[in-house]
Amino acid sequence: MGFRKLLVAAIVACLGVFAHAATASAGDFVVGVDEDALQWGNPELTTSVAEALGLQAIRISLPWTPGQTQLAPVDAAQLDRAVVASWGLRVVVTVSGRAEDAPTTEEARNEFCGYVADVVRTHATLNDVVIWSNPNDGGFWQPQFNTDGSSAAPADYEALLATCWDALHAVRPGVNVVAASVSNTTTDPNTFVLGSHSAADWYVKLGAAYRASGRTAPIFDTLGHTPHPENSAERPWTRHELSGSIGLGDYGKLMEILRQAFGNTAQPLPGRGVVRIWYLAQGFQTTIDPSKSALYTGIETDPWPLPAWSDAESNDTGQGPAPDQATQLADSIRTAYCQPGVGAYFNFLLADQPDLAGWQSGVLWADWTPKPSYAALREVVREVESGSVDCAAVATEAVPPRLTIQAPSSSPFTVDDLRVSAISSFSATIDWRTSAPATTQVAFGLPESGPTLWAPVETEEDAQKAKLSGLSYATTYRVWLTSVADDGGRTSAIFDLTTPGAPTTSSSTVDRDAATLLVDGQPFFPLMVWSQCPSGYSSSLAVGINLFAENPCGGLQTQLTALWGRALSAGVTRERSAPLDSGLVGFFYPDEPDGLGISGAALPPPPAGVAGPSFLTLTNHFYSGAAPLPAGRGMYPGLIARADVVGFDLYPLQEWCRADRLGDVYLAQQELARLSTGKPTFQWIETKSWRCPAGQTAVTPETVRAESWLAIAGGAKGLGFFPASWTPDIGAAIARVSRDVAKLGPALSAPASPDASDNANVWVGSRSYDGATYVIAVNAGFEPVQATLKAPEVGTSTLSVLDENRSVLALDGTFSDSFEPLGVHVYVVQPR
Repeated sequence: MGFRKLLVAAIVACLGVFAHAATASAGDFVVGVDEDALQWGNPELTTSVAEALGLQAIRISLPWTPGQTQLAPVDAAQLDRAVVASWGLRVVVTVSGRAEDAPTTEEARNEFCGYVADVVRTHATLNDVVIWSNPNDGGFWQPQFNTDGSSAAPADYEALLATCWDALHAVRPGVNVVAASVSNTTTDPNTFVLGSHSAADWYVKLGAAYRASGRTAPIFDTLGHTPHPENSAERPWTRHELSGSIGLGDYGKLMEILRQAFGNTAQPLPGRGVVRIWYLAQGFQTTIDPSKSALYTGIETDPWPLPAWSDAESNDTGQGPAPDQATQLADSIRTAYCQPGVGAYFNFLLADQPDLAGWQSGVLWADWTPKPSYAALREVVREVESGSVDCAAVATEAVPPRLTIQAPSSSPFTVDDLRVSAISSFSATIDWRTSAPATTQVAFGLPESGPTLWAPVETEEDAQKAKLSGLSYATTYRVWLTSVADDGGRTSAIFDLTTPGAPTTSSSTVDRDAATLLVDGQPFFPLMVWSQCPSGYSSSLAVGINLFAENPCGGLQTQLTALWGRALSAGVTRERSAPLDSGLVGFFYPDEPDGLGISGAALPPPPAGVAGPSFLTLTNHFYSGAAPLPAGRGMYPGLIARADVVGFDLYPLQEWCRADRLGDVYLAQQELARLSTGKPTFQWIETKSWRCPAGQTAVTPETVRAESWLAIAGGAKGLGFFPASWTPDIGAAIARVSRDVAKLGPALSAPASPDASDNANVWVGSRSYDGATYVIAVNAGFEPVQATLKAPEVGTSTLSVLDENRSVLALDGTFSDSFEPLGVHVYVVQPR
């Protein structure tokens, strides 16, 4: 029997509540936070802090006004931003309005629930909706009472829940409709100017209204209860036997009241099926550290705010007021976790409100730096996630076992001794130390595009290092290092490093598992030209060409001398040998041997003195979408078997004169990759018009870019550009491609996966590398289109669009986007 089941038995025996209660595993209990900064502030920072704490959910609020049945544009934009930024977290939305605008008529209820349904309908990841804030409090819902003193709000709210439950479940059967309430401490409607219902009275009258309605369907899927303590120092297990308040320690009373209210009706009780209690907006306010006092204004209204952390907690026995917020957080979450019908606990705020009349119950100060209580929340969340909370020790009458929290450090958290400890043409290693145990993320990329690659971090005590792989030579990279300490301290560093030029000595191999070319042990994406004289090298080098083959104007040695330290070369079989330490990367077999009738067995041997992988370029006749040669396609297995790196030229615009066949660049690349299992493949891209210079068949900068990315999306691990003479605008397009290749580097050498599109002209492929995912999509048509893409590997995630300063949201691997004619989008999902 598990700990939570033991507690169920104890509660049944001691309190006489219903015996049929479900128990939940660690994964069923959600620890979240109420924080509107996700929507109205900095969603990226909010998400980052929540993830560092291990939280699973964030609750935000949406405003509603009478007559509104759809999201206002400004609210829709903010909500979209929050949803995209927070993928991986469960976003809970509370929809509410002004107290005097409470929907108490059928027309208003239909408007309100139509609005909420629109929110759910237009945001497929939003599945949890809280219906109004604190409807039993006159400060949030009016009227609470009729003019004759009889209750009004419970019946009005029951009708609203019923309307919304039907409307939302019609949109999505699995939606979670959350009923709300707040714990007040009186049953006297005259205690407050506006009047309120105590929580105990509220549930009884809500149930009575439900029974009187004759309804045969539920009105809520989750009961959202705010168990406010009388003050921040009140222990979470405190019982309020003689009042109408229902705090965290009044679980037994709450369950008994709910049984009386809803027992033997169509409304399942918490603990039955999937219905649970969620504790919302539970907060313990803290005193303000003197060093942070300038961040706050006003006068504190809580009679008993707590220090965020204190030495007293080490001697805490659980008797008397709580010593600090850290203890309260740990005790409250553990207690809630061990209550069998409870499924979630939301702390009110991540960061304090700066007005002292508001709430200072976050684990971050108003400037979003961590309080000493941050580590306590992180530690208890880890306990919950691991299922290690000892519920057998959390008895209903006893004090939960004390959580030992290490004293927070008074020293600032820093990254020290950061240095580049090794660097080569294709890789760099960085080392650093942190002043406290920390989790560090290392991202890198070209300065103009921000982080596009991520490096794994090795940690040994306070020493950490990361190796940046697959770099381009003679290129400046920017490195972003972000460290988060266990106590929430954050620090970051940004620096640039520049790789040396092309190596003059190198070794080249092929990684058959990844089907990629390696130079000096690092992934290398060749950008090639063929048969160019040295007089043209400068123009090719300027646009990023890194591998040259065949020199018709002086041979191999002249080529090597001209490119020394600036680029790499490949020999060809008919050329004379060259020195071994000369910047050579293998050799090419005769060009298009299939078109010459040369079989694999008849291919010539490597040139003397040239080591490394062999390259082979085929005609397009291997491709099932092209006409076969007279000898048929039986020659291709033998040819491919002789080569280490296999490519082809398709040239749909200038050989086929078919603008509608650009998509074959993708399809033919895929087909060659299948024929060449375990071998890198490449494709030559047409850079000049020769047969069909006019109209859509003309070669333009747009076609060069589109063909390049169609080949990469189809699985190319290298590109060639032919002929090696081009106009300046074509050169600029090649330079753009080569710059993008440098941004993505080793990711483009990772195994390629084909993906799908609902538009016949949009072709999609993806790569995954060191925890990140890259999706490449290309419109091969000459008209703008809208397409829905299916890339299962991205799941539900936020995709940043490379160099477009925007993001899109994928749901279960599906997302939509618009494409200009011949448009290219590269989507990046960073590691989490």
